[in-house]
Amino acid sequence: MDIQIDIFKHIVFELKEWYKEYHGIADAQFNEENDFSILKLIKLQFFVSAINSEKNTILLDNYEFFAMPYGPVETTTYAYVRNNNDLINFEISNFKIKFDSNRLLPNIDEDLLVEVKNSIHILKQKEPRLIVADAGTLVDLSHKWNCWKKNYAIARAQSKYSSVIPDNEIINDIKIINIDLA
Repeated sequence: MDIQIDIFKHIVFELKEWYKEYHGIADAQFNEENDFSILKLIKLQFFVSAINSEKNTILLDNYEFFAMPYGPVETTTYAYVRNNNDLINFEISNFKIKFDSNRLLPNIDEDLLVEVKNSIHILKQKEPRLIVADAGTLVDLSHKWNCWKKNYAIARAQSKYSSVIPDNEIINDIKIINIDLA
């Protein structure tokens, strides 16, 4: 399986922990109450990958984001998730996610794991409400990023609906994550 998917699984696991901490709930309650739709997770994947990219590019180095109608999308992950809703560790739908606590996460390089946790920690510190924002709010927030605006405009000028976002544009962008700006 691609490293992109393994990293995504770790991102989703850490996002689950953040959500549980925010609401003060356990795994079973999380599985019943969460709003981790595919769209929400794809948006959060972008924010996790981008937030600390000016200091550490290891997450961006493993992903390729495209400017698409609903904001930046890592298309390898998105295609995999759309075609394989059972990701062994969890099942994902258009509305929620359900974790299987009996399954182990795949092994990834320690540097990747540290950066996933560090990036989520930064997001928690800068915008603790990000984890409870709905998918539409996260889409709106991602539309504030200049790297998306520029590259989606390029796509539309070519009568397309997607255009690759160069890593350097994500790295150098203003990291807008305040949900009040969505």
